[in-house]
Amino acid sequence: MARSVHLKAESECYFFTMNTRGRERVFLCPDLAQILVDALYDLRARVRMRLHAFVVMPDHVHFVASLGEGETPSRLMHSLKSYTAKQINSRRGMSGNVWQRGFYSHGIRDERDAATKIRYVLENPVRAHLVDSPDAYEFSSACGAFEVDPC
Repeated sequence: MARSVHLKAESECYFFTMNTRGRERVFLCPDLAQILVDALYDLRARVRMRLHAFVVMPDHVHFVASLGEGETPSRLMHSLKSYTAKQINSRRGMSGNVWQRGFYSHGIRDERDAATKIRYVLENPVRAHLVDSPDAYEFSSACGAFEVDPC
């Protein structure tokens, strides 16, 4: 399951986590989960990051990505959270905060660290007892429906 990882520089690659406000299970709705997946791929298409693995859980998101040139974790996450909050609120006919303040990021130290974080991301739905195997979870790069970038 873990991919071969070749890092170019320390802290180029990050493990990110962001939680919904109050850990609301927003992403039990497939349409809302798809908004987040589409936003991750939009950031990738605009070369703001290379996406290595992701999972959209009911109340949080994990992903591993290498930042594009000149990008910072804070700017990337602000953009992702702002855009998805607007889209989610519009779809739900609501307003207000969708995301918990802040986010967690961990600079990947080496190939072993990257493999560990990618495995953690992909196995998250199994640990949460949502599915029996990572490839059975629809909103994860493990399911095979999504293309990801090698590290």
